[in-house]
Amino acid sequence: MLGSEMTLLIAVLIIIGILLYNPTKDLGIPAAFIFIGVGLFLGNGESSFEVYDNPEMSEFISQTALVLIIFVGGLHTKVLDIKKVIKEGILVSNIGVLVTSMALGAFASLVTPLSLLEGFLLGAIVSSTDAAAVFGVLEAKRMKLKYASDKVLEFESATNDPMAMILTLIFVGILNTPDAPINYLEHIQFFVQQIFIGGGLSFALFHVIKFLFKKFHFQEEGLVPILLFSSLIVFLKINEYMGGNALIGAYIFGVLLNTIDYQNKENTLHFFNSFSWLAQSIMFLILGLQIFPIHLWEVLPIAILPAIFLFFIARPLGVFISYLPLKEPLSKRIFISWSGLKGATPIVFALIPILAEVNNAGMIFYITSFIVLVSLIIHPFSMEYLAKKVNLLEED
Repeated sequence: MLGSEMTLLIAVLIIIGILLYNPTKDLGIPAAFIFIGVGLFLGNGESSFEVYDNPEMSEFISQTALVLIIFVGGLHTKVLDIKKVIKEGILVSNIGVLVTSMALGAFASLVTPLSLLEGFLLGAIVSSTDAAAVFGVLEAKRMKLKYASDKVLEFESATNDPMAMILTLIFVGILNTPDAPINYLEHIQFFVQQIFIGGGLSFALFHVIKFLFKKFHFQEEGLVPILLFSSLIVFLKINEYMGGNALIGAYIFGVLLNTIDYQNKENTLHFFNSFSWLAQSIMFLILGLQIFPIHLWEVLPIAILPAIFLFFIARPLGVFISYLPLKEPLSKRIFISWSGLKGATPIVFALIPILAEVNNAGMIFYITSFIVLVSLIIHPFSMEYLAKKVNLLEED
């Protein structure tokens, strides 16, 4: 548990983060950048009254927060919007992530001390985009894009985390058993199990909740969001026991709930919006506290080239290969290729090899942190400019 001084530190940093983020939102600066920056430079800097270094706690808090954030994203996602972009969204969030991770992994093994498998692990960790950051930038910039490009980005960012996480777990397992032959069939089975159990449980839970909403009228409207939140916890525990993917399950559960009307729905959404912001704030701050500036500075020389390769080659390669079966405008593919906005998710995934004691896990963690921070600086300010250049913005 967090000590009293640590709890006070987080509360103070949340207040500072809110006061800094509020006036910068219209500029399109993601909340992740503000809160991670506050944790990074005020938490473990010279001004800190208590140094925080607890990967186990950081990973637990962040994974739990991610599930809640993705669930809330699902609550605001309309099925009609998904239907418009589901083919390209699924291709980019799966094939795109796979190609991006392999390309970056191979390159990283050439320009850093990482081996090929360690490079693939790095590629898997940083291959996904961040849903909260993408939603925030599109909303702040009020960008309405042609060809439903904004919907593709939103859907991709909400659904590419499971693929990245599964690849991360697979490469961690391979690196921890270097003498064992690679069982490709076992890894394919693991992937299918993660997706189908996570998705199947979310469908089952949705029908249970739908039945309860039909049969019961709640005397206290405030009990409805508590029921949904408790149901999400039940889902997580059952999913953990059965070996499914919590991220994809939470997203599907949220999307399905948005298809029905239920008592006090509007206030329930407001409740989860606030809860999601609390989860984001704590997660970003905890991750910022987990990053030590001195180690980030040390890894800088070897992190620059992988970051450049990811943004300009690996991500575009993954997107363009994903779009091969589809006939979509070049301007759309160029924009989506560039708009691979990173956030807290890769840093969370980078904690997994640290806990598994994988060789060079610390180096992977700080290269990932550098890539995320650079992305949070350059992508929000360049996305609207690029959309204008490729004539992708809708006319007012």
